[in-house]
Amino acid sequence: MAQNAIAFEEYLRGQEITLEKNTHEDNTLYVIRENIEEVGPVSLMALFNDSDRYVTLICYKYFAFPPEKKPVLLEMINTLNAEYTMVKFVETGNAVSVQVVVPFHDNFSSEVIVDMIALIFRAIKEEHPRIVKAIQ
Repeated sequence: MAQNAIAFEEYLRGQEITLEKNTHEDNTLYVIRENIEEVGPVSLMALFNDSDRYVTLICYKYFAFPPEKKPVLLEMINTLNAEYTMVKFVETGNAVSVQVVVPFHDNFSSEVIVDMIALIFRAIKEEHPRIVKAIQ
């Protein structure tokens, strides 16, 4: 397991936070489940790789939409990505995913990961009404 994943796990333990954890080959994955008002239940994955160079945070396919709405949704995603510098909205198989990639160079911080998780959830909550309105 990567050193950053170990440090994050120790941080979680110190905060008395328990998350679902999976380890596959050279990756460690933590799952954060949240029920966001007006959006519903979403799952965010924090993916640590053994290189310790970055952590990928992704809320994968949190909002599905009809295929015929894809052009208008892609336009909305472009607009959102122009407005957000840290959070990236992407279309994945007729669904919206939201992600942040946090780079580290021997300066890992669990607090930064927690802040970025909060940022993703906040962006989802704030932008969900605009996304829904765009496809109506």
